[in-house]
Amino acid sequence: MPERAYPLLLVALVTLTHAPALDSGFHYDDRHSLLDNPHIRDLGQIPRFFYDPTAFSADPAYAMYRPLVLTAHAVNFALAGYAPLGYQLLNLAIHCLATLAVYLLLLCWPLAPIAALAGALPFGLHPVQTEAVNYISSRSESLAALFYLLSLYSYLRQQQTLSLLSFGAALLCKATAITLPAALVVHSWLFGDRSLKRLWAYGLVALAYIALYTGLSAPGAGIERAAEVRPPLSQVATQAKALVHYVQLVAMPVDLNIQQQFFVSASPLAPVPLLCLLAVGSLAVCARRPSTSSYALFFFVLALAPTLFIPLHILVNDHRPYLALFGLALALGAACQRLRSTHIVLLCLLLASLSLQRGQIWRSELGLWHDAARRAPLMPEAHYNHGYALHRVADLDGALAAYKRAIALEPDYARAHSNLGAIYQQRQQLYQAVGAYRAALAREPDAVETLNNLGLCYAGLGQTDQALEFYQRALTLDANQAEVWLNLGLLLRDRGESQAAAQALERALQLDPSIAERFPAPGK
Repeated sequence: MPERAYPLLLVALVTLTHAPALDSGFHYDDRHSLLDNPHIRDLGQIPRFFYDPTAFSADPAYAMYRPLVLTAHAVNFALAGYAPLGYQLLNLAIHCLATLAVYLLLLCWPLAPIAALAGALPFGLHPVQTEAVNYISSRSESLAALFYLLSLYSYLRQQQTLSLLSFGAALLCKATAITLPAALVVHSWLFGDRSLKRLWAYGLVALAYIALYTGLSAPGAGIERAAEVRPPLSQVATQAKALVHYVQLVAMPVDLNIQQQFFVSASPLAPVPLLCLLAVGSLAVCARRPSTSSYALFFFVLALAPTLFIPLHILVNDHRPYLALFGLALALGAACQRLRSTHIVLLCLLLASLSLQRGQIWRSELGLWHDAARRAPLMPEAHYNHGYALHRVADLDGALAAYKRAIALEPDYARAHSNLGAIYQQRQQLYQAVGAYRAALAREPDAVETLNNLGLCYAGLGQTDQALEFYQRALTLDANQAEVWLNLGLLLRDRGESQAAAQALERALQLDPSIAERFPAPGK
């Protein structure tokens, strides 16, 4: 095959591997950042994405500064609404472009075209990458990686302006791209270019981004909020284990899971975190001699380094090593001359087979979370989401069991208590529903939806004073809830308080005119 056909072969093989799982629907965080997010439904909102982090989600509590990711979401919506295939096709296109960027980078190293192909193919076919293709919200990882790789490529080609622009674009996709200046410094150190004249501009871009990010973040959303998630020493201990976990996941990608079974460690001096830190430190010793393999090791660690310092609620996930896999591609490309072509072919066939298998699990939300609960039986979040998936397909017995399992593992899991109450309420087991909702409320006293549901349960039990109390508490927290105004109005109407009922129902109509269709007859 002529060398000029290698890029086409690369794209074709990556597409054939990942395409069978496309059109698998929306998952997990896609609901708050896409389906319920009104900001992406209007292209006129795009300028706002660049100065308002709360536009990232329907819930301001999930604010993130990723304006280019939101822009991609908005373009998707403008083209095809909420048809999931369009979103996943764009994810696949981004992944194909990132794989091509890896190929071009390896040519710049310089490696022979066949060696570049041998390195880029595992990057594109690796099953770890299936999450970035099938999980729409994880396009932040692949899009940031694409611009990061383009910046590194432009740097090696002496195209600094394009490199700096690409670096800025990567940061506007995800903050983890901040490691690029360090990757360039390591490259200069290992390969003899000790001049830092070309690198100061990258430091300025990084500092400008940090200033912008800090300025746009809400008060208390920076270091203070991070410290609330996990203390610094616990964070380092936990993510030291995570680095080793990612090495294992890349080397043996047979235990992929949207909810990995992974736990917090309290101290870096505990046996397991300490051993992991020593293992990571040994990489620096192994890679002290200038070589392509040394840079590959350094790059893998650098790409994952932000997780050591930025506490996240999700301890590990499969898409985080996305960019780090360039290190694997570089190492395989450099080793290509020492490996037989049959070895590379067998490796690619194995990776493609595992990716096809993993892709099929993404085809169904229920299958995805069933697999998660099976592989991570000690993770309450896996059981909760499995229960939610069962709940959505009306398997109430299965959902009830899954929610109870989540609560057994995490008694303070407010959402699990609340959803348990919803099942009891649906079955008209109102006393059990009240108990579950009250358990949820004890853990999240300001949950408006739970307060509203408690009001409905007490109204159903004929305890109208109690129902009135919970509706009023809900409206004190959020006076713009049409649903609560409707329920309050109907309760007041049935209590014979006509004037107050009319005012409440009028307010509900003002907030949501379509709610008139749900007005039942008196006493119903």
